[in-house]
Amino acid sequence: MLDSRYRITGVLGSGGMGCVYLAEHISIQRPLALKLLHPEVEDVDEMIKRFEREAFAIGRMDHPNCVNVSDFGKLSDGTFYMVLELLDGVLLFDLLEQETRVDWKRALHIGRHVLSALDYAHDAGIIHRDVKPENVILVQEDGDPDFAKILDFGIAKLLHDEAKPESDTLLLINDAKLTQQGVAIGTPTYIAPEQAYGLPIDGRADLYSLSVMLYEMIAGVPPFDTHDVGALLRMHISERVPRFADVAPDVDVPDAVERLILHGLEKKPDDRIGSAKEYIGRIDKILLGKDGRRSGLREIPPFDIHRIRALLTTRFARVVPQKRPTKRMLAAAIVVIVLTAGLALAFGSTGPDAPAPEEPYAVMSLGHAQANKELSMQALIAYEKALSLDPELANNKRMRANVERMLDKKAPPDVVDAALEFLGTLVSTAGDQTAADQLIDFASSSKVPRRRHKAVKVAEEVGLSDRIDRLDSYTLDLQQGETCPDRKEAVANLRALGSKKAIPALRKARNRPRGGLGRKRVNTNACLRGSANEAIRYLQRL
Repeated sequence: MLDSRYRITGVLGSGGMGCVYLAEHISIQRPLALKLLHPEVEDVDEMIKRFEREAFAIGRMDHPNCVNVSDFGKLSDGTFYMVLELLDGVLLFDLLEQETRVDWKRALHIGRHVLSALDYAHDAGIIHRDVKPENVILVQEDGDPDFAKILDFGIAKLLHDEAKPESDTLLLINDAKLTQQGVAIGTPTYIAPEQAYGLPIDGRADLYSLSVMLYEMIAGVPPFDTHDVGALLRMHISERVPRFADVAPDVDVPDAVERLILHGLEKKPDDRIGSAKEYIGRIDKILLGKDGRRSGLREIPPFDIHRIRALLTTRFARVVPQKRPTKRMLAAAIVVIVLTAGLALAFGSTGPDAPAPEEPYAVMSLGHAQANKELSMQALIAYEKALSLDPELANNKRMRANVERMLDKKAPPDVVDAALEFLGTLVSTAGDQTAADQLIDFASSSKVPRRRHKAVKVAEEVGLSDRIDRLDSYTLDLQQGETCPDRKEAVANLRALGSKKAIPALRKARNRPRGGLGRKRVNTNACLRGSANEAIRYLQRL
């Protein structure tokens, strides 16, 4: 009997930090999991803080993809305990031990569940910091045998925690692959580069870990795998992620899936997928059919005919008064009828077995309707589908205006990223010069690093690499790099241009003052002065 409420009936598992028991709430006879902190670690402040942090973090999370905590407390003998929902399922780690790898569609499905939990956590200001297969459990829920729930927020961090920052080292508990004392917080196999550095992190670190997990699910091995912890951390920081074909040549992985996961594994957070919401949108886009081997828009919920009718008709329903119809009202009604009829033709009639010929103008109209609802991601998906059916629609003025709005400086970063990708689609499918010029402008001179780097990648993918003003782009990287290694990379890139025009930027970078006046000014680029001087001498000799 514990705390006069819980009866222990069995043992579920034990680890370095505590033991989890099968228990029952005496009053309501509900089975549950009871986690007790080991007595030998109760004198270790960091372990107690971790235990409390897990209870507090999960206690704030009311989400179907997160394990539920119903109680937390301290017994009369000083033992800490936590009460969690009892889950009947299999750890993703155990599944991969049995099956080695899973089909890419199943991997994305599981990853989407985890991302949904991370999206909720990040919105609540919580970073998990230890996303890995051992912390994901698959349960049967709502008819889904792969309904994933994320576990163990024991090293979670509050983004807005004003308390004293914790140490950047911690004993890794229960890592089935690597256990090492005194490494950066997290599990080395899945740790983000900025975590490995011990730098400040945000939710994008969780997205990196999630991407490692997706890679492992599909390839059967993580992207970096060694028992040398130091070497493993260096790999995360500096080594190129191997292509799936290099590690699993027998696995069929669509290009879009590989691009998605490699984007999540970018070394720099600013180059990475920006949010869990964006990641989910990218997964949904793949499963929609462009690269996901599905066909027929009528299969996809965002294109459901009933929802489309609602999108188109509710705007008029708000403004049409209950009186004798005027010519303007009749015209609006005709527009609704024509659009709805066109969409019915495009996506099939209301019956599930009705044929679904694809009408590009109807799909374009859907994109406009989604854009009016500020559903930018869905709008871009519809626009891209419409262009695949009729590239001449690239000149649609309303679509152009909507996309331009998505590129506004006030637009959310993930929307801007998607809009830049759409510009690439306009270039590749319609040879659109206006879109090409916009991409080059962003890639060469955008003052926002994330937008500039994203535009560079898209421009390179659609064959516009030679048009990018690398001098301007690298100079901005040199000026805006958050860390000295970032700025040293920009120095190397400027040197590689082989142009004396880069010398002024390099000279200016040798002394980058910050704060104070006169002699008290601090040179924050002292670490790259040698590299900059060498680059200047090299360029002067050309």
